[in-house]
Amino acid sequence: MRIQLQKISQGLTQQDYKQIKDNLQIIKECHQFQNNQEEIMKQNQIGNQLISIKRMIQALDLDKGQEQIKNIKQYDQITLEQGIELLNQKKWQEANEKINQYLKLLEKQQSFATLFQSMTLIEMNQSGKGIKMREQAKKINNNLYKDLLDYSNIELTNNPQNTFVLIAKSYALNEEMKYQSAIEQCEKILIEEPQHLHALYRKSFSLQDLNQHAQAVQCIEKALSYNLKYSIGYILQGYSLKSVGKQKEAINCYDKAIQLDPNDTQAYFNKGNSLDDLGKYTDAILCYDKAIQLDPNDASAYINKGYLLKQLNKYQQAIDNYQQALFYCKLEQNKFRQLIKELKNMK
Repeated sequence: MRIQLQKISQGLTQQDYKQIKDNLQIIKECHQFQNNQEEIMKQNQIGNQLISIKRMIQALDLDKGQEQIKNIKQYDQITLEQGIELLNQKKWQEANEKINQYLKLLEKQQSFATLFQSMTLIEMNQSGKGIKMREQAKKINNNLYKDLLDYSNIELTNNPQNTFVLIAKSYALNEEMKYQSAIEQCEKILIEEPQHLHALYRKSFSLQDLNQHAQAVQCIEKALSYNLKYSIGYILQGYSLKSVGKQKEAINCYDKAIQLDPNDTQAYFNKGNSLDDLGKYTDAILCYDKAIQLDPNDASAYINKGYLLKQLNKYQQAIDNYQQALFYCKLEQNKFRQLIKELKNMK
């Protein structure tokens, strides 16, 4: 700025008004820059954060799910660019609204990606991890299945035979208790690919929810005939057998699933339920313990274990079990506090 002042002095001496005007403009711009520097830094920080989020999403390894969310990614990118542009224009309120839209879309996108990745893990015969990831997707987005149904309807308009979008739609329809419609999505795949394991799995799942256990067993047995190492198939088979009172056969199925995937929480939990039905409470508790070890946030395992300890008159152990649940299962704390209170009154 000192140089500009010197040039203004020279301009006055030489009566060079253009030089005076140009240097005054430079001084004005420097002054504005200094006053707005902190504000500019703030908007740059927000912009950089948004760009970092964008890069993180691009870096996600979505495996088979990546192709399914391609269009949503592009839509998010447009919203992000609009938010940054509004920041650059200093339209703070509008920028804030756009950024909020972006974050909501990001939440939706992340939940979709997580669900599709859970399908990938199931196809890789890691059903324990796959089921956990599916539950995680629901926690990320409370409207997961409603959003997924909207998304799949749009995608299937463009490509009616998009296999994993059809499967995704069957998940969403089943969650809305539209079981027959969910089965129809799977059958569209099975017409072209009768050995498609995931379609057979989801069809069997919906048949179970319709209490058509014989048909569910027949459907999942077909999947197992194509692949004897399809671990989630044994879990489904076991559940259907349990539902018709065949507990020992169900336990055999769960043991096969555990052999294929020792980290499958659901297999241990279901085995515990069948052992409970046979009156083998101690063995059932051991299964619930294993389920809790694999997933300390599994509220159902704590509840079933506590109930059996109560049946065995081991009230203090039941209380200790529920107190452990209080630490891990934040959403069920009121329920566990009530169970503890009831047990203390029984002691």
